[in-house]
Amino acid sequence: MKFGKFMEIHKIKEWELYYINYKSLKKEIKNCNTENFYKLINQELNKLNNFIKKSDLKVNDKLKDFLVLNYMALFKSVKKHDKKLSKQTKIDFFNFIQNTYFYKFYLNIPRTQKEIKLVIFDKDGTLIKLDNIFGIWIIKLADNLEDLIGDKNRFFNYMGFKKKEFRFNFDSVIAKGTNDDVRNSIIEYILKNNNFDKINAIDKLKSKWIDVDINEKDLIECGNIINIFEYLKNKNIKIAICTSDDRKVTEKTIKLLKIKNYVNSLKCGDDPISSKPSPEPIWEICSDLEINPENTIMIGDTISDIHAGINAKCGKVIGVLTGGYNDYDLNKSDLILNSIDDLVNII
Repeated sequence: MKFGKFMEIHKIKEWELYYINYKSLKKEIKNCNTENFYKLINQELNKLNNFIKKSDLKVNDKLKDFLVLNYMALFKSVKKHDKKLSKQTKIDFFNFIQNTYFYKFYLNIPRTQKEIKLVIFDKDGTLIKLDNIFGIWIIKLADNLEDLIGDKNRFFNYMGFKKKEFRFNFDSVIAKGTNDDVRNSIIEYILKNNNFDKINAIDKLKSKWIDVDINEKDLIECGNIINIFEYLKNKNIKIAICTSDDRKVTEKTIKLLKIKNYVNSLKCGDDPISSKPSPEPIWEICSDLEINPENTIMIGDTISDIHAGINAKCGKVIGVLTGGYNDYDLNKSDLILNSIDDLVNII
């Protein structure tokens, strides 16, 4: 089901006038005008924020659903904007949304925590280190795109990759984004630095694109994965993975890590649902396993993981520092751990 229809079905009629106008935002995206798009977002947010400020609202599931649906409308529209205009504004979305009144209000609503029956793990930066795998990939891709990108060092800097140190900046789109986000960034770079029209640039990128290749020797674990998964299994706690990476490479990674028999559910960035920070993949995992979000821990290394867990109303949302982010980036989580190994101390 498309999000527009999903939103219409789930709107609360008495508050209908105060929702983010998703249809209008989509129309503005078609006009290819970033300035007007964000101007409209600010107008819609003022309407929503004033409603929350001035109304005597009871904090209950009805209000929580209202707030999350508006978050999703904003996130979905920003993602559509970026894809249509080959922009990369989604990463700024997280800083922006956290400073809005309605979402600050939502972040401060206590979540219910019950007996833990499920732990959902992010993949890159949480289970495995991404620098080695994606570092090799971005160098190969740059070689393929040489006639499009020109100066490779400038390209690496734009993509947040430090070649000499062979690591990614914490704010790199490769560390934070989906494959679509990465492609949007590359197209944006090509258009800024070369004399290509957009259609030509997209076609050329498509013809020269290479997928990430995973080899066992390149996999570096962020902790003792099998030890942690065995520990959870012995406690009758289900295990799931929720990643923004594509399914093909994720399934290969799971096979190489020899953890397939531990994973009860898997949701990936190219599945036909919206990716994190939307709560949809977490809700789908919970539905698959017939476990409530209140009985679930979401654990990840990025702000996208943390927001996804909060938006899904998980009982506990945990950040880990293995992805290279600092405490500030994860400060909306309930707890910050050095790595997944520390889970044994809290479950």
